[in-house]
Amino acid sequence: MNKLFIGLTGVLLTVLTSCNSKSNNAGRDSLTNKASNTSKSFDDSIKKQKAIDAQMALGDRPDSEQEDPSQSEERQCIANNYVKVERIDTTLISGTDSLHLILKYYCLTNSTLTVPKSYEESSNDFVTHPFATNIVFVNGKDTVLNKQFKATDFNPYFTDNFDGNLKKYGSILLMPILSKENKDSNRIVLAYSIAIPTTDIGKEVYLTISKKGEYKVVEHL
Repeated sequence: MNKLFIGLTGVLLTVLTSCNSKSNNAGRDSLTNKASNTSKSFDDSIKKQKAIDAQMALGDRPDSEQEDPSQSEERQCIANNYVKVERIDTTLISGTDSLHLILKYYCLTNSTLTVPKSYEESSNDFVTHPFATNIVFVNGKDTVLNKQFKATDFNPYFTDNFDGNLKKYGSILLMPILSKENKDSNRIVLAYSIAIPTTDIGKEVYLTISKKGEYKVVEHL
């Protein structure tokens, strides 16, 4: 589930030559330096490729070459996130208004979510915990919204093309993000991923919040 990007930096070599050299020596030096730099560039390319090959051998491949995680790996990843808390804490300026958004993404360990064994690669149901977000939205000095959002809060507002099972077994599986698709400065838009744990069944929905704290869920911006 994690994505690792490998950055490779080159080494810049500056060669200083004497300004008092004779023209014929300068010409030979120039050719020598060019040949040396070309050889070094070739050697550096080989070294870089070897480094890339070594990393790929360890599994750090581009997304297109990565193998999908198994369901057991997915279950373990979800379990690892039970104790994690992620946050957004940012201030946005809209005209003369200063909007402060505080979002907390966390696991609801006091409740359970059961994914039927028909979705699993085992003979047992997968019993897990759902995730939720708590949003505090402040306009100036006024707290205009303070609310917890769970997957069930989104259910009435999106179309479930999976025989209703996404609404039955879905959870907020990823940390919401501020959508770059928002074109209206009078609101903020958060993109939520609702999905059935350990499956590829899910969809993205949007939570819009006005400067007055009024909110709604939409499928398309």
